[in-house]
Amino acid sequence: MKIRELPTFHMPVPQGTWIPREMHEQVVAWMLEAGLIKHDKSRNLPLKKGGYTDIYVNLRNARSNPAAIKALAELYAYPLRWLGPDLFVEVPDAVSCIAGPLAVELDKPYLTVRTEAKEGRATDANMIGSCESGQSVVIIDDVITNGASKVQPYQECLDKGLNVDAVVVLVDRQQGWQEDFRELGIRIPVWAGMTLHDVRRELVNMGVMKRSDYRTENSNPMIIALDGKSWEEILPLVERLRPTGCILKVNDLLFGQGIERLLPELSTYGRVMADLKCHDIPKTVENTCKRLRICPPWAVTVHASGGAEMVKAAQKGLGHCETKILAITVLTSIDQETCEEIYRRRPFGQVKHLAKIALDAGADGFVCSPEEAPHLRKIFPEATIVTPGVRSAGKDTHDQRRVATPREAIKYADHFVMGRQVLEASDPEAEVFRILGDELKIDAFCL
Repeated sequence: MKIRELPTFHMPVPQGTWIPREMHEQVVAWMLEAGLIKHDKSRNLPLKKGGYTDIYVNLRNARSNPAAIKALAELYAYPLRWLGPDLFVEVPDAVSCIAGPLAVELDKPYLTVRTEAKEGRATDANMIGSCESGQSVVIIDDVITNGASKVQPYQECLDKGLNVDAVVVLVDRQQGWQEDFRELGIRIPVWAGMTLHDVRRELVNMGVMKRSDYRTENSNPMIIALDGKSWEEILPLVERLRPTGCILKVNDLLFGQGIERLLPELSTYGRVMADLKCHDIPKTVENTCKRLRICPPWAVTVHASGGAEMVKAAQKGLGHCETKILAITVLTSIDQETCEEIYRRRPFGQVKHLAKIALDAGADGFVCSPEEAPHLRKIFPEATIVTPGVRSAGKDTHDQRRVATPREAIKYADHFVMGRQVLEASDPEAEVFRILGDELKIDAFCL
């Protein structure tokens, strides 16, 4: 499975993955067919270092499939040709079956680093193979998680006076190797063919894995606010939350990553609420909403205070997408005094006024605090109501002013937003199901 032929030359590690994005589906489909990927929608696959996962990459199984060995050797040849080391180092056992074929493919020697030296033999060294001080090497393995299995080979290479240019793996599981390498003073780049997220995205897009059961999504009223975090920080969180069917709300992350990049990636893990809070001249709002067509989110937010024409412009921009338009009324961080200062009205009066403008213009619903939700439900019974500022009893309300518990919120709202209470929990998935089961008595989940 050659990516493309390259002459051998020495180059620094590029950004991104060494398997091009357009080939990810092909490679994942082939690995699945070859039995090199296991998957489980309930995340019950055990990991060597503890914990569980939904996807397990196992190149060891290639031993029983000569065609798979050949294809893997061709794949690994690409990054090694690019980096151009004098020789490469295999970390047994995962890539042992491809090391020999890879050496033939590259016409390069390789070294094997044992976990423990074999005693009582002609050689009791940890390293098998010949090398000379000053030579450049690349360490290869199947995956990288926290990086622990790469430390010994790296140290063995240093002890032999070798220059380690990089670690090359097929899949980066994105589970903290950067932090561990920093703590250990290891300053070598890791170049992965794909990330675990890439594998998961392709499996979901291919229909091999479900994002979550549709009945689970339809039963779960919870929206998780992914605010103030980078993509790398939220990825392990949304991976855990995927089976729960929560809607994922993004605001600053959407601006930071870009609509066209983030929406397709995040949609792997759940429905997305694009909390853009559009508030501009109608044409600008229309142009912004057009960009959502690439991967239509569950909903987009616009400020009702922008007026009817702005809401209509959002509709025009979305075209025939099924994306809901949710109108922002009065932010939950605004108390009565501030509301009167800005709008010359108390919160409920202003929320009611803005909600009517937005719904008359074609909005599907609105975002309001739990305090206004009961009244607006009576006035606008068909509207989709989303309430932020929701916390379980006894939890810190942080910067929210008009708040409620999940049980109070869901009496009148269709969905409610939670953030830090879930994201900072030791087990976010368990916290979601605790809230749904213990507080809301929702148990109709089909995982």
